[in-house]
Amino acid sequence: MSIVIAGFGAIGSFIYFILSQNKLNPLVFSKRKQLDPYQITFLSKKPLTHKIEKLNTDLLPNKIDYLFLCCKAYQATNYLQEIITNSHIENLILTQNGIGLEEEVINFLKTKNSNNINIFYLTLTTGLQFVNNELLVYNPNKSQGILTKINQKDFTNSFTLDYSFTLHLGNRYLDFGFSGNHLSVRFSKLILNLISNVVPSSYGQLPWQVFTENKEAIKLEKALISEIYDFMKNSNIAFFNFKGYKTSLIAYFYRYCPSWIFEKIYSNPNLLKKLRNNRPPSFYNDLIINKTKTEIKYYLGWSKKYPHFQFKTIKLIYEKIKELEMNTKKSF
Repeated sequence: MSIVIAGFGAIGSFIYFILSQNKLNPLVFSKRKQLDPYQITFLSKKPLTHKIEKLNTDLLPNKIDYLFLCCKAYQATNYLQEIITNSHIENLILTQNGIGLEEEVINFLKTKNSNNINIFYLTLTTGLQFVNNELLVYNPNKSQGILTKINQKDFTNSFTLDYSFTLHLGNRYLDFGFSGNHLSVRFSKLILNLISNVVPSSYGQLPWQVFTENKEAIKLEKALISEIYDFMKNSNIAFFNFKGYKTSLIAYFYRYCPSWIFEKIYSNPNLLKKLRNNRPPSFYNDLIINKTKTEIKYYLGWSKKYPHFQFKTIKLIYEKIKELEMNTKKSF
C-alpha cells in the first residue's frame, strides 16, 4: 500500500506521525528544499514527547493508494499538477478546513480526465503548531479526525459516504470517525477555526491585544459567527458536534448572547489567552509574523458564492485582510 503526504507543515507532520504510529510507511512529498526529522510534543498536564528519527522521502510511486493533500489550500492544484503527472491516484484526502477547496480540486481533476478519484475530507480538531522542527499539539484530549466523502457530480448536496476506506487513522492520540454530512462537518469546523482568529488578524494584532482595546472588533467577532450561524440555519445545514466542542452550543452563544455580556467576556485578556492556549492564531502567524499569503479565500471568500445571503461582516473582514496582504508588498 502506497501512502503519500503532500505538504509537510503542521498538519502533514501530524498525519505522518499518526500513520507511522499505526505501522504504516507514509512517503513525504514537499516543495521545501530541506525536510528534517522532528519531534512531536503533546501538551497536557504531563507532556509527552516522541521523536521522528527518519523521514521517508523516496520518489513518488507510479500508483498512490492514498494521497493526503496537506499543503496550503492555494497551493493544492500546483501540488496535484506535479503529482498527477507522475502517479495515478486512487484516493485523495483533503485536509484544509475552509470552504471552496473541494470545488477547485474537482474542477481541476476534470481537466485532467481524473474524475474517477475518490475524494475525501479529513477534518481535524487538533491544535497544531510546527516551530523549529518541533510539532506542538495543544489539545490532545480533544484530538479528533472526521472523514467525509464528496460526490464529484454534486458535491454540495451529496452526503453519501463510502465506508470501504481501509486506512486506520485512529490511535491513542487521535479519535477517528466517519460522517456522511460533508457540509455539516465543514461549516461546523469553520466556525471553530474563525473564533479569535481572522478578526484580530485583520487589525494586525493578537486577540488579547485588540479585543481588550477595541469594542468595534468585538462587535465584528460576534457578527462574524452570527452570520455563519444564520446561513447554516437558512440553508438547513446541521451543526456537527466534535469531541470536546459542542459546536451547536458555541454557535448559539455567539448568535444570541447579549452584546454587553459578550463584550465583558471578550475584554478579559487572560480568558482570551486561555481560549487559544496562549497560541497566536494561524492568520496572525501568516499575515503578521511570516508575511505570507493567508487562506482567507477558503475561509471567507466562499461567501461570494451565495448572493442570496448578505455577508456584510464577512465581506468587511475579508477585504481588511486582503488589504493587509497587499501592504506587506510580498510577492506570493
